[in-house]
Formats: sequence, structure tokens, C-alpha cells
Amino acid sequence: MNVYTYNWNRSPAPESEGPRIGREIELEDEFKTYFPVLPGFPSSNTSRLPSAKNQSLSFVNGYMMVRSPLSHHNTLPNLSSAHRSTTTPLGVAKEVSDPTDVSGRYSFYRKKVDRQEGKIPLPFCPSSSLPPFLKHDRRVLLFNAYYEESVLQSATEDKRILECEIYFFVEDGTMEIVRTKQENSGIPQGVFLRRSKVEKPGSSRFYEINDFKIGNEVMIYGRKFHIVDCNESTKEHVIKNHDWNVHEVEPRPLPCDHFAEAVKAKLMRESRLPGVDRKRKMKETSLTDRGMFLACGTDALCFHIVWDDRQRLYGDIQYFRLFYYLADDTIEIMRAQTKNNDGRDPFPKLLKRSKLPKSGRPSEGSDYYTWKDLAIGQTLNVFGRVMLIGRCDTFTREFYASKGIHLQDDMLLQISEKKVEVKRVIPPYNGFGTEEDSLRSCTGGLNPPPPRKDHKMRDKSGVILRFNAQLVSDKPDDTSRRFVIQFFMEDDTISIREPPVRNSGVMGGSFLRRHTIKRPNGECYSAKDMYVGNIVDIVGHRFLLLNADEYSYKLMECDERTFPYSSLSRLQEILSTKQDQIRAYFVTNYDGNGILDVEGLTECCNNVGLKFNKQEIITIWKKMDKKGNGKVPFKKFLALAAEDAFCSARA
Repeated sequence: MNVYTYNWNRSPAPESEGPRIGREIELEDEFKTYFPVLPGFPSSNTSRLPSAKNQSLSFVNGYMMVRSPLSHHNTLPNLSSAHRSTTTPLGVAKEVSDPTDVSGRYSFYRKKVDRQEGKIPLPFCPSSSLPPFLKHDRRVLLFNAYYEESVLQSATEDKRILECEIYFFVEDGTMEIVRTKQENSGIPQGVFLRRSKVEKPGSSRFYEINDFKIGNEVMIYGRKFHIVDCNESTKEHVIKNHDWNVHEVEPRPLPCDHFAEAVKAKLMRESRLPGVDRKRKMKETSLTDRGMFLACGTDALCFHIVWDDRQRLYGDIQYFRLFYYLADDTIEIMRAQTKNNDGRDPFPKLLKRSKLPKSGRPSEGSDYYTWKDLAIGQTLNVFGRVMLIGRCDTFTREFYASKGIHLQDDMLLQISEKKVEVKRVIPPYNGFGTEEDSLRSCTGGLNPPPPRKDHKMRDKSGVILRFNAQLVSDKPDDTSRRFVIQFFMEDDTISIREPPVRNSGVMGGSFLRRHTIKRPNGECYSAKDMYVGNIVDIVGHRFLLLNADEYSYKLMECDERTFPYSSLSRLQEILSTKQDQIRAYFVTNYDGNGILDVEGLTECCNNVGLKFNKQEIITIWKKMDKKGNGKVPFKKFLALAAEDAFCSARA
């Protein structure tokens, strides 16, 4: 590289130095021409080098190639001929006979000869093949799959079956996963995985078509997808191009989702028809007669009616207006404000626009009121409320006159009020709260009685029995509900709570506040009635006691007088009378392992004639299975039933 210097402080040269001065002027002109443009030192050369970009893509010898980014233009300053490039331009090349050699020119004549003779499979010849992005353009394979998702904190389901569709794009090996939409599922649905290549777990290779055979399991980002089916075009493609047999494309059945079936059955019960959307009206409605609507429009008959309800406690006389719509024979009743500050809320309607049955209760085939049944002096049965028609407006009289019906004169609606004598009657006990509190509220005393001082409350203070219970009902939605029944031994009161469950449709929480409950025979529930397997009737609901906590079991076993079903000594006396039959049962039914579980214990007791309830079975089993393994040798049961074991236990 040549370096040029310029002396800015040089003095004028003498005439004797003429040749040297000429050389300096020549170098100065050359220096000004190629000196970079800096602030304060503008260049006198205003010419610019070509800045156009060369094409980087080309078609060379029948192949798509990428040119070198170096251009044939010399961008360096052309200082002298010694610094000029001596390379051959890119456009001038030698003749080559191999199309894969891109260093020279492959002529059209040579290309034609090689294509005809079939020496080399050139592009666009019979023996050549199209690239994948052209050969498999817009070819997508569809596979149906599912994966399982665990459901936590739910008493109705433990896992969920999620269906999805896997789209495999053959042109570039990418795939896309879309979840199948389900009605009223409450789950985010749509695109699960955007179109991309997915690597196999533990490998750097990507998934291919052969990995999606029917019945295979594909692990994609921690989820295991089970391939169960594919569409017809996919079957034809894989059989023809990938050598799949017919058995490898046979569809597999989807596993049964019990929770989805239960939800579907519930929707069918609610909508009364299978597959009907819940937003659709469930009750059948008749279409309005178009002829009546066009003839009558919005015309309505107006009557003034009165409701005398003074026979009931705190009853009063109320006034309403009845509108009868001629277009569809419907009735609407609105309240008429007669006096201010009457103590009632200003509700707009007593009856919304609908047909009014004469029987007071809608049913199939019931008769409804029409305009022919309305007249002054007549009474109406508005769902159990007897109302008197007293007046009507001018349009109503003209309508009845056009039909040849004469209405009576308007009646005086001001009815004299009668005072109702109120007699104090003690109502029967309804089961809510304690009976003493109910009687106290009826007798009317402001001073509460002093608190009771009982030895039972002192000894049993804080002692609570807790049972897990199930609601005994014919409704399928109530069978899955669980309750916690608490029995307070200090005052024999009961409280019930329902643990909240997600997506169950039940709020949960407090089901029954703590108070004394009576049995159907009138006696109050006591501690003897609380044992596993018993059915208790509480405020019209029947509860089956399923099990209890460990504290309750130990408390009942320690108090044999109060809880006879948890008395181990009584049960051993009963078993001692049947020990020969028990031994004979195990001899005849011994299968070789000598292991006994709870079901086997129950079956053994039933075969030897011992009809124990669930509480007694649990008491015997807890005596034998102290470690909680769930299985014990049957020899322990024989030893428990033996007489010597009972005597040693008492000793």
C-alpha cells in the first residue's frame, strides 16, 4: 500500500528546484483525488463508484446456485496498473463436460446430448425427480390421536381423555397438533402445537411418517400421544409410498371417558333431547297464529281486578290491572298503585305475559282462560289467588259490543276492611334448632333461662365423633356427594358439612347447623345411633355412615357401654361359639396363600352365620391388622376366635 505525505508548512521552492516541485504537485493532485472525505478536508473528486448490488441467485448448468458475494467490480482505488485485478471475470468461463462442475460453462449442446443419452440424470429429464417441496406440495397427512391428563382435587374423575388431530406436512417434515373441540368442556381448546419440526426425546432426529403408525405412542414435549386412526387419503399415501400394510392402518377404539359420559348424560336429562344445546328452550312453545297477529296487532283488553286476602294472617286488599292480548290469548297482570306508603315494594308485575290455566296449575291438556271467560262480576283463579273482575275500559266494552256481548256496569271496588282476630297457636316443631328455643320464641320472654350445669357436659366437653357419610337418594347427582357428620357428645348435637368439590355444581360448606336432631319416632339421636353402616334420617335426608376417623374408632372401642358395636370382648364371645365352623371354612376354602382381607373376613362371617354390621367388621379387623397392611394371615382370625385368646385378653 502506498503512503503519501504532505507538508503543509513548506516554504516556496526556488526556481532551481523545478523538477522536484513538479513531482510534488503531481503527488498532491493524486493525494487529493484519493484522500477520504473528512470534516474540514473536502475532496475535489466528486465521482462515485457503482453501488448497485449484484444478483446472488442464478441457474447454472440446470441447478439452482448461489453466487459468491464478491463482485467482479474493483472497489479499491485504482492507483496504478500494478494494483489492478488480474482475475478472469465471472462471465467468461471454460467449457466443461460434467454438469456438477460449476467452475466452467456447461453448454446447451452438451446438456442436450447428455439428456438424450441418459448419461447423467439432469433436472427436468425423465429419470430425474422433483424436489420434495414440489413433489409433496400441499400434501398433509391427518392422524387422530389422544393423550391422558391427570386431574387432581376432584372426586368425580382421576384422569381426562383429550382427543386431538396431528397434521404432518410431507414437504418439510413439520407437524401441527390441534385439539378436538368439545361442547361445554371448560378446557382451552384449539392449536396445541404450532407447525414445526419436533425432535424425538433423547435424540437429535426429528419425527418421520413411520413414527405415526396406528397404535404407536409418540412422546411430544412430555405428553404421550396414542395414535388411533387416520383419514382415507393418509391411508392411501402410506400404503403406496411407505410400504405400510393394511393391518397397520386399521383404526383403534378410543378409551371410555366416564366423566365425559356422565356430563353428556346430564345434559341429555336437562335438555330432554340428545345433542340439544343447553341455550335452547326446554319447554315446547306453540307458534303464534300469524293471522290473529295481523288482525289484532297489539290490541289488549283491560280489566280492573281486586284480590281480597284478608282471611290469611296479615292479609290485605290489593288492586291489579289485567291485560288480555288478543293476538295470542295471553294474560298479563300488573299492580295498580292505589295508596301511597302502603309498606309494599313497588313490584311491576304479578304475572308476566303468558297463558293462564283455569285449574290454577299448568299441565298437559289443561284449559286456559280466553276473552269469552272474562266478564264483570266473574272471578279468576290466578295460581291459587281468587280475584274479582270489577271494571273495564272503553275499548274493552266496544270490543264485547262488536261481538254481541253486553257487559255489566262497573262495580265499586272499595271493600270494607274487616279486622281479623289473631289467636296465639304454638306451631309444631319443624326440626330446625332445638325444641326448647322454638318454644321460648313462641311464649315470648326476653330473659333467657340460665345455662344448664350437667356432669355430661363437663366430662364430654370437646369430644366429637366424625363420620364420612353419603346421601342416600335416587338422583344420580346426589350419589357422588360426600358429607362430614360431627356428633358432639357433650349435648348430643349434630352438625353436617359438605366439602367443596370443583366443577361439581354444588357450593359446599355448612349443610346443617349444630343442633339436636330427632328421629322419626320422636326421640333424639344419641351416641348409640352413630356407628359405621347405619342410616340416619336428618331433616328429610337419609345419610349412610361410610367410615370414621381414627380418633372416633379409638373412642368407641374404649367406651363399650355407649358403643356396643365396638366392644371387642362381646365380639370375641360371639366368635368363640363359631370357632369350629370358622376353622372348617378355612379348610374348605384355603387357596394356598393363607392371606385374609376385609372382604374375605366379611364372607367368612356370613358363611358361618354371623351377621355382623360394618362397624363390627371394622372393630375385628383393626384388632388383627394393627400395622394397617390391609392383609393378615387367617391364623390371626382363628386365634382371635379361640377361647384361650379371649381369656388371656381379659386377664
